[in-house]
Amino acid sequence: MKIRADEHIAPKIVRAIQMLVLRAGWEISHVRDVHDARTADETWIPRFAREGGQVILSGDRKMLARPHQIKAIAESGVIGVFLSSQWAQAQRHIQAAHLIHCWPEIERALLESKERDCWKVPFEYGAVTLQKLSVNYSEALGSSK
Repeated sequence: MKIRADEHIAPKIVRAIQMLVLRAGWEISHVRDVHDARTADETWIPRFAREGGQVILSGDRKMLARPHQIKAIAESGVIGVFLSSQWAQAQRHIQAAHLIHCWPEIERALLESKERDCWKVPFEYGAVTLQKLSVNYSEALGSSK
């Protein structure tokens, strides 16, 4: 599984996932490993998918309210994993601890996902269950798709 984190997740957190909890044979990278800062999602997501990328990990759940970004996900066929707004407001060490804590459940959800599935990671500890999100792709793509 090839995963890329967006700019809303610190590169150090991505490295922590790589070193501590990432399943063998899986890859995770940060968008800044490949693109300049502030590269638009609708630019890097399709390129990532063309390079074999399958999953985007984002700290920006508002992405699912922006038609041009929904369209990039839909046309690329990637799976989206979105962290809650509470996660985004937490201190960096709490963000890292939470994501590492939830990582086994994220991997489980990814293994059962199909293209375009989107998940929300709740901001809680203990037993964590990801919430599958309903995304209106037809509206973003226009009624022709």
